[in-house]
Amino acid sequence: MTSEFFRSEMVQGDLQELAKMQEFCMKSMVVFPALSPEKQMEYFNVLEEMLQKQKVFYARLKLSGPDDEEAQDMADSIKQAAMMYGASEHEDANVVFDDLIDKVQTMKKTLEAEGS
Repeated sequence: MTSEFFRSEMVQGDLQELAKMQEFCMKSMVVFPALSPEKQMEYFNVLEEMLQKQKVFYARLKLSGPDDEEAQDMADSIKQAAMMYGASEHEDANVVFDDLIDKVQTMKKTLEAEGS
């Protein structure tokens, strides 16, 4: 049985949107060096937006309550992945999201500077 959290139309819509954004980013990443500066910036913009949405989604998972095991399992999986990317066991996965967002913003600034 699917949890109440995942039955929500809003959550289903968010998951579909995140999947589309992830697909765009994966396809763009493969050909990134061949992309025009405008398309590279579009990639960075979508990547940043996707990370922001994932961060919000993670927060919503954590707030779903201890009774929703499926949502808590997904939140735990995200936490484990964050630890693989450098978060400590005692840090929130948002630390990794914030770090990735900062890196994307730095790359955007570098791209803008190269275009000047």
